[in-house]
Amino acid sequence: MSYINGFEFIKNSLPAEPELRFSGDGIDDFNNWKNSSKEKLKEIMGINSMVSVPLNLKELESENNGKYILRKCRIDTINNLSMPFYVLEPVNKNNKAAIAIHGHGSDGKNGLVGKETIDYKNNIDKFNYTYAYELADKGYTVFVPDLLGSGERMTGIYKDKTAECNDINNALISLGMCLQGVILFENMRLVEYISNLGYDEIVCCGFSGGGHSALWLAVMEDKINKAIVSGFFHSFKDTLIYQNRCGCNFIPNQWKYVDMGDILALAAPKEIYLETGNEDKLNGIRGIEGVFEQIEIADKCYRLFNKKVEVNICNGAHKWYGSQMNRL
Repeated sequence: MSYINGFEFIKNSLPAEPELRFSGDGIDDFNNWKNSSKEKLKEIMGINSMVSVPLNLKELESENNGKYILRKCRIDTINNLSMPFYVLEPVNKNNKAAIAIHGHGSDGKNGLVGKETIDYKNNIDKFNYTYAYELADKGYTVFVPDLLGSGERMTGIYKDKTAECNDINNALISLGMCLQGVILFENMRLVEYISNLGYDEIVCCGFSGGGHSALWLAVMEDKINKAIVSGFFHSFKDTLIYQNRCGCNFIPNQWKYVDMGDILALAAPKEIYLETGNEDKLNGIRGIEGVFEQIEIADKCYRLFNKKVEVNICNGAHKWYGSQMNRL
């Protein structure tokens, strides 16, 4: 009698090649593939069932330390759902906007602007959650949202700082949606708000789970010009069933249709800059080899535009390095 455990069954069930992988030859083929694939991904994420409501911006707090103005605001995104966010505005600003998306362990948006509670301070140092201020120091007005299930948007079911992504994702799947779909939809609503303010450019960046969400936003939102994805680019086979099992990573039927390289390919020819540590455990069992495998999948599409995906391999573990910040 043969025995296969759950992870082996899942790994052996992954398709040799996802159904939506690009197989065309030219830019026309790419554009047709891009449009149809994005529609399929919106469908499986449940975005097609989400209905926008008026944004109803509310400014809740404001402080000025002479170098930065920090405002706390809120918009309505979906019926019965609101997103709080900080706006970090440098006094010496340009006319560009950036969305800085947090990962886990940051106390949501708070850790990116120095307002984390004491329980999170070690994580802020460990993961180097500095990119909101790095963007502000380059002149960007930076928008820092709380993703659903983090920061102010935790339900408190665990009475500690345990991530609630699994619980929220399970419930949303039962409603025909998923957590990453809601995150993407809300971030797109934030882009809608920002785009009405008259900025010349909107970029986004994020670390770890925030890098994941930044990638989705850059792919699905045409108004995003550039993105930095830090600490989150690897194959599903290498990592998501071994290292990175948080519910915010799981979308119904996604593995059947796309891998990470296919998602990045949909952004071509947009400028997406990757960074990862050569000792980052989230890269999975093959490490950097798996990262470059997925980059090559995306590069097939980028080469159609005489471009390639830019990646920096940094010395160290899972953290934000800021090695691509000079690209913005």
